[in-house]
Amino acid sequence: MGPENPDFVPLTEISPLLINSVLTAEDGTFRFHRGFNEEAFRQSIATNIKERRFARGGSTITMQLVKNVFLNRNKTVSRKLEEAIIVWMIESTGMVSKDRMLEVYLNIIEWGPGIFGIGEASQFYFSKHPSQLTLEESIFLSSIIPNPKAFRYSFDKQGMLREYLQYYFKLVAGRLARKEIITQEQLDQLKFGVELKGPALQYVVPTDTIPTDTVPTEFEPLFFENL
Repeated sequence: MGPENPDFVPLTEISPLLINSVLTAEDGTFRFHRGFNEEAFRQSIATNIKERRFARGGSTITMQLVKNVFLNRNKTVSRKLEEAIIVWMIESTGMVSKDRMLEVYLNIIEWGPGIFGIGEASQFYFSKHPSQLTLEESIFLSSIIPNPKAFRYSFDKQGMLREYLQYYFKLVAGRLARKEIITQEQLDQLKFGVELKGPALQYVVPTDTIPTDTVPTEFEPLFFENL
């Protein structure tokens, strides 16, 4: 995964707003942990035991990267054990830098129907290069990662973001402001909406009713972030 891939985008050419929105939403302690978020992991185990199924992940970016690169998607105990071992090896030996892990992660994850990597995603949604993404566009893209196909139901009949996504915008932007990644002025001027300009527009289903599995019951990684 590098410049030889025409769709590859170096980390230095990705908007810091996108990078930090994804980190805030998916793994706020990524720069500091050794591959595991203990609190998220404990909560994940408790929820899965209670519901007697893999209802909740609690995965860090390192864990997601390992799953996407080395393993299948089967939610089994043996697969999770393999994942943990590989994560430990990568993080404990320092064989891959955090920046490189994040760079590969952003270039391989799914962002929509057949859309993989931030280069494709930026064009698909906004017809622009990842370096040009705005704050609102960055937060919107970060919201897609947990369920890439659900973006189709992100807008109501009036073209407005649904209420749960407006809350998500406030939550992520608020965290970014507290970390001084964005200014108070940027936070005050935040718009709760985006204008799709790419091919994604034809996939949107503007309706007042949406499938229940497209609405998150919680934004779990955000609540386990050490501020």
